Amino acid sequence: MKVFAVGASRNIGYYSSLSLLKAGHTVVFQLRNPSCFDNDAEIQPFVASGHAKLVKGDAMVEEEVRTAWAEANADGVAVDLVLFTVGGPPIFKLTKGWVIDPLNLCSASILNVLSVLPRDPAQQQPRVIGVTSIGVTKDSHDTLPILFKGIYAMLAVPHADKLGMERVIHWSSGWEWKDKEPSPTLLPEGWKERLGGSEGWLKSAVIVRPAMLTDGVEKAKYKVGENLPGLYSISRKDTAHFIVNDVLQNWEKWDGKAVAIGY
Repeated sequence: MKVFAVGASRNIGYYSSLSLLKAGHTVVFQLRNPSCFDNDAEIQPFVASGHAKLVKGDAMVEEEVRTAWAEANADGVAVDLVLFTVGGPPIFKLTKGWVIDPLNLCSASILNVLSVLPRDPAQQQPRVIGVTSIGVTKDSHDTLPILFKGIYAMLAVPHADKLGMERVIHWSSGWEWKDKEPSPTLLPEGWKERLGGSEGWLKSAVIVRPAMLTDGVEKAKYKVGENLPGLYSISRKDTAHFIVNDVLQNWEKWDGKAVAIGY
């Protein structure tokens, strides 16, 4: 399997990609700074063997994504999976809670990535996995433990961006959308036309919604399900474990779903 990993320089995308490399797959990393792996003793052997390919590109810049996608497919072997785990470290502000910069990091980046995927039936279209968060949509927010709802209220800004990302995947996949439309600041007028103007063109996608993320160890034991109530936290390593060992191994089970994961 060949994977095009966007946002995988660290955290969930990194752990998922490393597991996939160890399983013998090829991962093409799109990275703003490919030198981030220069001293990574785990990644470097795969770079040397050619299983890990590092391509420079900023997911916020469509032409750079297009160039990276072309490089990923330059050897004539089609990409089988797009792993989208873009996210930024939040900054706390007294008047706004936790914010990210830029405010449209995820929504703009997923637009750029999906815009380069093939739509011609004669071409192989990759499966897509996108990682957002529980509490982003109304249905998902309703499942939060009561004590956590105040905490998630302080994540309104980054979660609005994740909602924009989910809207793009829902529309592209032809899934029902129950929430309000994201702000034009996140999804400007004409975004659907950038994706061909017709919904439902994306054949196969899964959204993974982790609970409050931690840097804990991999336990390989967690709860998963659609709009699963009462989830408190989940380690980034366990989220990656779920992606590699369950979602990808049981694709027909999870395809077309937004899946929550947590303890």
